[in-house]
Amino acid sequence: MPDRPEASPTGALFDHRIPAEDPIRLLMLNSTPVDVFGGVEQWMLRSSLGLKARGHTIHVIGRQGSRFLARLSQAGIPVHNGCTGMDHSPMQANRIARLARQEGLEIAIVNYNKELTHVARARDRSPIRKVIGRSVLPMFDTDSQYRRLYRKHLDGLITPSREVKRVIESFEWMAGTTVCNIPNGIDLSRVDRYQGGRGPVRQDLGFTADAYIIGAVGRLEPHKGINHLIAAFGLIAGELEQAALIIVGSGSREGALRNQAASMGAVGERIRFLGHVDDPYQLMTSFDTLVLPSTTDYETFGQVLIEAMAFFVPVIGSKVGGIPEVITDGANGFLIPPGDRPALAASLSRLALDGALRRKMAREGRRRVERFFTETIMLDRLEDFLQKMIRTP
Repeated sequence: MPDRPEASPTGALFDHRIPAEDPIRLLMLNSTPVDVFGGVEQWMLRSSLGLKARGHTIHVIGRQGSRFLARLSQAGIPVHNGCTGMDHSPMQANRIARLARQEGLEIAIVNYNKELTHVARARDRSPIRKVIGRSVLPMFDTDSQYRRLYRKHLDGLITPSREVKRVIESFEWMAGTTVCNIPNGIDLSRVDRYQGGRGPVRQDLGFTADAYIIGAVGRLEPHKGINHLIAAFGLIAGELEQAALIIVGSGSREGALRNQAASMGAVGERIRFLGHVDDPYQLMTSFDTLVLPSTTDYETFGQVLIEAMAFFVPVIGSKVGGIPEVITDGANGFLIPPGDRPALAASLSRLALDGALRRKMAREGRRRVERFFTETIMLDRLEDFLQKMIRTP
């Protein structure tokens, strides 16, 4: 496990700006299913808190009873029930227009087509002047009706990686939309408050101090590639008798993945499924390596990678989407071809057997987060972009 030097709270969220002289009045919308709280939702939570602390007004609309709304409400963000699974809902548009008039909301951030459709219907009856998408690539349906929707009502777009920006700008129907790349960020002051080292967490989980723990954190969906990680673990388990795999998260593939592990006999007993965990940071203090083995270009950034790097944990990720913008191969981790189980196994084995390499990659990963991926940097860019969009006729 790498030595963890005393880290300064670089990137602390609320430490450097006075309240804005020209406050942004922002509406965020997210129609994600009620049981989901993933990277998009985490970004909305942290962005809402950060912008609110800088003196801006934030209101959020989501699905009634959702984990997303509950988390934002607990954090003190004004939330409103509204988003549903319907793409066309006059009632929804009326709610949006009414809330925007009541609160004077001038700009909206949406994530999915249904939200854009509702805001498009509402903006003529409200003070909403600009609509910004925060790109998840599946948002960009090639159907002609959506092309017209983007042309007319999507004024700007925020992408988490340069690769996503490149893809979006290649669509001819996005030519009139301002696209801004704003990588995700992490509040290092939150990370640095986790004390006590890895020992207590490992003991609680039933692992010894010298166990080599591989971690994976995220939704258990097909595109996350956890089945490949389990198979790769099986390839190295014989030579690494102290290795264990911890999988944190839930999703549609959880049952199949548990069955896959169970079919591996004694090796499968070294694979631990922890389900959904509201705060995985404490678990990250126990990891020796974190893996994000995604198999799709829809993996637009990989928030969990910068979280692990902030904890001085070397990372392995697939060479897809925005992941290569986070991992510099051979410096702060390894990049592997998606679905390449032998390559993943080789990378895991190399890190497990070379403590000096782990320590080197761990330090480089933390430095990379401090330089490029703090919440302060993210919020500076987001605040500037939103203010410029509001000022643009």
